[in-house]
Amino acid sequence: MKWTNSCPFTVSGITWERIFLKFKIHSETDIPSETAFVLMSLDPENPKRVSVEKGQIPLSPREQKLREWSFCLNMAAANGRSFLDNGQWRLCALNGGQICPVSIDCEEARRQDEWARIFKYGKNKYAYNVSFSVQEVCPNRLELVLSSFFVRVNPKWRKRKYVQEAVTLKGKFRRFYLWLVIVMIRCYYFAFSRLIPKHGDRVLFMTETKDYLWGNLKYIHDRMIERGLNRRFKISCACRKSVGHQKSALSWIKTVGSIAASDFIFIDDYAPVFGFFKLYKKTKLIQVWHAGEGFKSVGYSRFGREGSPFPSGSCHKAYTFALTGAPELVPVYEEVFGIEKDAILPLGMARLDHFLDQEKIDAFTSEFYKKWPDLKGKKIILFAPTFRGAGQKDAWYDYSRLDFSRIYDFCGDEYIFLIKMHPFITERPDIPKIFRTRICDFSDYPDINELFYITDLLITDYSSNYYEFALLKRPVLFYTYDRAFYELTRGVHRSVKDNAPGKVCDTFDQLMTALETKDYEIDKTLTFAREHFGNYDGHASDRIINQILLDGSETHE
Repeated sequence: MKWTNSCPFTVSGITWERIFLKFKIHSETDIPSETAFVLMSLDPENPKRVSVEKGQIPLSPREQKLREWSFCLNMAAANGRSFLDNGQWRLCALNGGQICPVSIDCEEARRQDEWARIFKYGKNKYAYNVSFSVQEVCPNRLELVLSSFFVRVNPKWRKRKYVQEAVTLKGKFRRFYLWLVIVMIRCYYFAFSRLIPKHGDRVLFMTETKDYLWGNLKYIHDRMIERGLNRRFKISCACRKSVGHQKSALSWIKTVGSIAASDFIFIDDYAPVFGFFKLYKKTKLIQVWHAGEGFKSVGYSRFGREGSPFPSGSCHKAYTFALTGAPELVPVYEEVFGIEKDAILPLGMARLDHFLDQEKIDAFTSEFYKKWPDLKGKKIILFAPTFRGAGQKDAWYDYSRLDFSRIYDFCGDEYIFLIKMHPFITERPDIPKIFRTRICDFSDYPDINELFYITDLLITDYSSNYYEFALLKRPVLFYTYDRAFYELTRGVHRSVKDNAPGKVCDTFDQLMTALETKDYEIDKTLTFAREHFGNYDGHASDRIINQILLDGSETHE
């Protein structure tokens, strides 16, 4: 049999009756009488032969109508007289010599959490867990995934295993090697952190995602220098791209050594090294975070989804303080980092210091138009979406969702359309040469906040970049062509449609109509700016320095 994604079958309902799991399937066409439905293992490298033919588990039909099919799966006897084995399973149709993954529509998929069941047994020491998720089987189509796992009480859940179990000799060797590396890192940190006296005067600015200081870290660092605090504190920096990259032993020695020697450590993003060991009690770790407020789920707001952090041993649990831009964001960060709200300090975003300083704006604008004189006198539309994919290694964007010809015609002599893709996306938009006088790729421009000064209208999606832009009180459009898919697969911590501070456009036609009619719903942007920046004064760096480093005992001039 051959796999095909052109499947007419869709899950239209799932219900439980004790141990019976009931499916309803709808078809766009008449269902052939020979059609059968099966559950197939999702693991292509280790297919489980739990039935008579290639791991397929036949599901007995109870009722067949013209375009509907109902069947009931006895979970206690799903495979002969046995339960489903541990693993993930996809529902497929065997139809005319083809294997077709059964899809599920977005509205029905939103109920996936309602279908999860936990069956406890053995005096509550064991449980059989059945849960559901979705994955994108092909563009614009989701398929349902059934997860079936037997679990038991883990009395040592606080002890995180950083290295996964292995079955092959090569895998076991790698597992031992990684275990040995982590043990050496822990021992080195433990010894070095206690050899160096802690006088409360060593400050480390550290990033594990870039090889230079930027954003909130740079503003706090530079403000300390401006205030002459480098005479009072020993300031150092540790910048490297380690997330998703292999680093040398020397790099690890230098980084862990810098951490061990520090009293205060400021970081701006995910830094897994802080999950490898417990920080010395006198050391304070401050997460300043690199973004404002976005929609995509990160940290523990993704708990239970692919890529979610561990219940313990996560670097997020190591923060002494986490800083946020406004009191309204405290619950968001409380969920993301999984720490108590008292540890989240709404001191403002350092990188927005002097963001509205007119001299700074005028100086940048003048230099910008000297470098790009052809853009002067035009209204600037900045298109800056976030990436798709699980992370940096597989980040992408579907450029087919942009009609460059239509954008070019809309721009005319009035507008310029600048494209600023997320840094994770290595593939640049292929803008036809005839359109480049009005559509320009600015993806390599280092600081998007600077581009905001010359931007009249921002188009984004699930990114947090609208947060800073809202301070300028200019319109924002949200182009969310894959909103339902994104919310169900990547995950969001709140509804985009209900909470976006601007008009949400789910199709390219809607986006162009909004541009042509100037329908931006700017009232939402102005309300958002008022609620989140009502107390903005442009001195977040000073507040952070005073409260964290100086215990609030000094004020800036």
